[in-house]
Amino acid sequence: MMMTSDQVKRESRNIKYLLGKYKTKQPGEVNPRTIDLKKEWRENQKIRVALKQMEDLNVTGELQNQAIWIITHGPRTKDLCARCKYETVTLAIIFYLKFSNTKKRPLSHYKLARDLGLTEEIYANIVTKLGRFFQEKMALTGRIKRYDNS
Repeated sequence: MMMTSDQVKRESRNIKYLLGKYKTKQPGEVNPRTIDLKKEWRENQKIRVALKQMEDLNVTGELQNQAIWIITHGPRTKDLCARCKYETVTLAIIFYLKFSNTKKRPLSHYKLARDLGLTEEIYANIVTKLGRFFQEKMALTGRIKRYDNS
């Protein structure tokens, strides 16, 4: 059986060439070094869970956008509550936004909060850490100057 020149070239490629070829990005291939796929998937999962929770709590419109912004740009869920599941933390964020626009009711009245183990103590802890995040990120200097001048 006679081999063509292409087959001979393929067989004679050395190991270093092949290792270098497969370490680099090929055309049409996703480069995992630039995109952290697991992190992106987890963030999308948190958004999906939050959207379902907001639907169950009848939270719509601008509050949904605010909740998604806090989930994507805010502190990590483990920074807000180290021992809580991410579902519990996203629910606390949603309640924080919901109660900022409506009258606060006890969390024990909500079946979703009971099922996920969101207590008043955990909620207060998460809201306090969210407040600290907003104080660090959002400068209050403009507001302070405005009150000093009046």
